[in-house]
Amino acid sequence: MQPAVHLQWLLVLLQAFLVVQASPVPAATSATSLKQLWKTDGNQNPTVFIHGLLGWGESRKLLGTLNYWGGITQNILDTLRGQGYSVVAPNVGPLSSSWERACETFAQLTGRPTDYGVERSTRFKHARFGKDQTGKALLPRFGANFVPGATTVQKINIVGHSLGGPTARTLAHLLAFGSQAEMDACAKAGVVCSPLFWTNKTQTYVTGVFAISGVHQGSVVDDYLQATNGRVQFIKTLFSALVGVNNLNSLEIWDLQLGHHGLNQNSGEKFTAYLERVCSSAWFLSSTNALFDLGVENQSNPLLSFVKNAPGTAYFSIAGVSTNYLLGISLAQISTNLFLAPFANLIGTYSNSSLPILNTYSQRDWRQNDGLVMVASSRGPKSGYNSFSLDMQASSERDLVYSAPTATPIKGTYNYVGEWEHGDHLDIVGLFDLVPGMRNKVYLNILRVLSSLAA
Repeated sequence: MQPAVHLQWLLVLLQAFLVVQASPVPAATSATSLKQLWKTDGNQNPTVFIHGLLGWGESRKLLGTLNYWGGITQNILDTLRGQGYSVVAPNVGPLSSSWERACETFAQLTGRPTDYGVERSTRFKHARFGKDQTGKALLPRFGANFVPGATTVQKINIVGHSLGGPTARTLAHLLAFGSQAEMDACAKAGVVCSPLFWTNKTQTYVTGVFAISGVHQGSVVDDYLQATNGRVQFIKTLFSALVGVNNLNSLEIWDLQLGHHGLNQNSGEKFTAYLERVCSSAWFLSSTNALFDLGVENQSNPLLSFVKNAPGTAYFSIAGVSTNYLLGISLAQISTNLFLAPFANLIGTYSNSSLPILNTYSQRDWRQNDGLVMVASSRGPKSGYNSFSLDMQASSERDLVYSAPTATPIKGTYNYVGEWEHGDHLDIVGLFDLVPGMRNKVYLNILRVLSSLAA
């Protein structure tokens, strides 16, 4: 190359370097809030927290002292209220299907009888109505959306943990699309349909959904227990792990909300006897309970696959990870809850030719897990996800903004923010935290994300 040509190339490279250096700094480094970054006015929606399998709501603390969101040492929801956020946590069926739990959530938020639907109750041969929540609305303004002549709209955000993830998705689906099958059944029976099932909705009622270790594509733990006839023992062991064997002799611990299936706890009946009766019932083996919904193999069943993402709702997900991946397998980290560690190892080494969907993921994606749910399932439903990395452990909103993509979250799909490192399935809700405040940063950042979405 001639010296003059060589010099010319150097000048071109220097000019390009200077242009890059002089370019405006990315918006992420200049914005101080997500609202600035995403160019929105944000929203002040109340946020609904939906618990997972064997969970409980805020109105009914386990053994009178244990918060689902925070354990015995803290109430994460109170911490969020202290930061100015409006949050509620309904108490839904701990062993019920996502459909039933969505109906129960709607009833508690709006203050109306729990309506499981005419078509659904006929198909599964149970009562149409459950608990009557009339006069007990957790969010009266949200309930006013469904009163004839309503002129204003109160939207909500939803946070779901574990089974609360697909419950939130089912609720958002019904609030967006309703149910034609239920509308047809009501018309045929000549009865009034629950507003949850209305198919002529013209508003988006859910602005954002955030799933924490959501079981969107099932858990291989459930399929393994089904194959080995271990579901009953698993449920009993998990109940015992949460409250202690001695406490299971108490008369009443959980409200399983199975009255519509004819499975109320009898007066004077110990919880152990009641649980035995529930696990021996036809309902326990049916396809209208949480264990059916949690099976990987069942995700293609129309009872579950009908659920779609609402186009006007922004979805987010985070996956708890408490395993280390090496040489094609994942094993529990030393910090993993002792009850969950065997299941973490089971998922991390699981191979089952009867579950072909597992072959659609890399081994790491379906072997890395939080002790109950694999990363591939936590990221989002089968319809897919959008990578949307965020540092949910950020100590301030400024740091959260610095980690955020400059593009606004995509509506109608799951924006996967990444993995919650060293977070097993129970740790991430602070259930056994001895030191309060360990999870506050993540939950505060979750509400920062949701409240920064355009209303």
